[in-house]
Amino acid sequence: MLETGTHQAAGLAALAAWTAHRLPRLGALVAHGDSASELPLLWQLCATWTELDYPVAVLDACARESDATPGLLQLLQGEELDEASTLAQAGWPVLPAALGLSRLCRLPGSDEAAQRLRALLSPFGGYEMLVLYAPAALLTQLLPHSGLAPLLSVGAGAHSQLSAYQTLKRLLNPGGLRPTIVSVMDEDTETAQQTGAALARKLQYCAREFLACEVPALTVCGSRREPLQRLALRSLEEALPPPAEAAALAAPRADRLSAARSL
Repeated sequence: MLETGTHQAAGLAALAAWTAHRLPRLGALVAHGDSASELPLLWQLCATWTELDYPVAVLDACARESDATPGLLQLLQGEELDEASTLAQAGWPVLPAALGLSRLCRLPGSDEAAQRLRALLSPFGGYEMLVLYAPAALLTQLLPHSGLAPLLSVGAGAHSQLSAYQTLKRLLNPGGLRPTIVSVMDEDTETAQQTGAALARKLQYCAREFLACEVPALTVCGSRREPLQRLALRSLEEALPPPAEAAALAAPRADRLSAARSL
């Protein structure tokens, strides 16, 4: 389970709004074994969305649901989560989701991607953003060639760079998912910025030369608000929209995004 520093059920009471009209957009952060860069980025983005008044929920595909730790599987089965055990400290819910997402991957139908997306988003009516924290293998099985644009974080360590490149290959081929590379630096210094830019350029070069694909990249530092806010708004814009029947209900979001940029 993600280390949140708060009760894992924080914010789950809001998930009872099954009849809410608005469905969220879907984003993703790839889990590739570099929690030192992945988790700080995830929490900083969630905090930024929340500050901008975009309610967000996180599905942790690295954690399995159980009776003691209910999550996506229970929601898909129509079960109600225990509101009495929730604490409103984190500002957003984080749910275990490994079993629920595996179940969605087996969903039959002629239009599997749309059915999976609809089933995934339906329990989260009222949220603006639903974020999957999941390995590349699951993302490419769940929503291949769907237009989902996950974030792929990379740190300065050699292991992080190697696993990021291996993950990049899996996302692009056979998954057909083009990520955004995010170099996550701990320090807000010129040296750190140069290091982050060099990491991003290296992965971009590998994607271009060996995988025949151009991928966007940027560098963020947790102590700098502006780059994180730009990334949060960009991720919201590029997130996978809800199914077509909910598109009309999401129309006011464009105005809210424009207003947020003026802050």
